[in-house]
Amino acid sequence: MAPSIPFYYLTLDGEDPCKWSPFGTLLLDVGMSTKKELLNSDFSKKQFSVSIVCQNHDQVADQAISQCVGCLVSSEYLNPQHERYFSEQFRNFSNRLMALNTKVLPALGFEIFVVAQNAAMQETLVKAMALKDRLVRTGIDERLVRVDIVCDQARLSSISRLRLMNIAYTRAAVTLPA
Repeated sequence: MAPSIPFYYLTLDGEDPCKWSPFGTLLLDVGMSTKKELLNSDFSKKQFSVSIVCQNHDQVADQAISQCVGCLVSSEYLNPQHERYFSEQFRNFSNRLMALNTKVLPALGFEIFVVAQNAAMQETLVKAMALKDRLVRTGIDERLVRVDIVCDQARLSSISRLRLMNIAYTRAAVTLPA
């Protein structure tokens, strides 16, 4: 049997991300549905999985942080009234990411998905780009960070599958340790 290498999206949404249901479905349920998917690499005998972890990032094991390929952020936390709280959360998360994710991030990059229910797209994207800039300032090559907006349940439910496909067809992924 091929070794399975798990990758993760972490959720940056307050104290209890499992209760977050931006489009009517709990993120916990979305995350559970993604855990079953495995895909074989075209370039090796390795299998990959990508799942959404709806746990507070401070409570996530170091191993998951070291295999983190992206994060989900509520657009609500990009608003001025949450700026101080979220700035601290993102700083803690990005410092931990930089310290622990030394092999996956350079090979596969990092995605920031802003989940926006009723926000103005342009304004939300501008605020989201500030998150990319913060990661770049911590030392991540800007070519490795991608920002996107999720505006509906179907897109939210498919991001893990799409990332899984991208990883399986990325030659750099096969060099990652099992």
